[in-house]
Amino acid sequence: MEVHAHTHTARKKWTHYFWEFLMLFLAVFCGFLAENQREHYIEKVRAKQYARSLISDLKSDTAMVSRIARQAKRIVLQIDSVAEVLEKKRINEIRNIDLYIFFSLDQMYRPYTWNRTTLEQIKNSGSIRYFSNDSIINRISAYDAFTRHMDEDYKNDEEGFRHFRESGNRVFDLNYPRKFNDALESNIDSLMQTNYYKEMEINGPRLLTSDIIDIKVLVNTMLSLRNGLSIRSESELPKLKKSAEELIIFLKNEYHFK
Repeated sequence: MEVHAHTHTARKKWTHYFWEFLMLFLAVFCGFLAENQREHYIEKVRAKQYARSLISDLKSDTAMVSRIARQAKRIVLQIDSVAEVLEKKRINEIRNIDLYIFFSLDQMYRPYTWNRTTLEQIKNSGSIRYFSNDSIINRISAYDAFTRHMDEDYKNDEEGFRHFRESGNRVFDLNYPRKFNDALESNIDSLMQTNYYKEMEINGPRLLTSDIIDIKVLVNTMLSLRNGLSIRSESELPKLKKSAEELIIFLKNEYHFK
């Protein structure tokens, strides 16, 4: 009979398996911490990049808002001046040329040109979460909503201006010579000192209406437009500018920009 030799391997203690498990666990856990730390670092870097770009956009917005506020304020003053004159004059005292010149000036401010590139990237990519400061997130959201509101206001003002134009077109004649229009666009003050201007005062087009009611309707549309523009220039746009400036300060302080 053959005798088979049996080799016996010593059984490992449970502590051996425990330490193997512990080492494996620590290796995986440390890897997790390292990856988490890496992602956290990347998010901080991206947040800082977005913040810097957003500050640049906000600065452009504030400059644009300041220009439009000045435009709107100037138009309000023009409307007030013309409305006051028209209210005091009889129909036979109102000259076509005066209304024509007024309507030749800017009666509508330019459309808003918001710098939304960075903001759209932040929103569409979900990167708003990179900003850990809730106050900054809230201010960004509020600013975005405010600009959308101003876009709607612009549509309303544009409609008011359209009614204003329609009323004016029923009151005064636009048919001035091209030479007169070119001189008017070039320098209105110089034009008004010329004999050519005096000739247009005497022999130029006349009002299309002899009814004072048409003038009253024109004044009403002017004042309706004026009220909206006054709210924009005196209230909404200054508040929006302040909101943007405060957000810039928050971003600079949060990310230690100079």
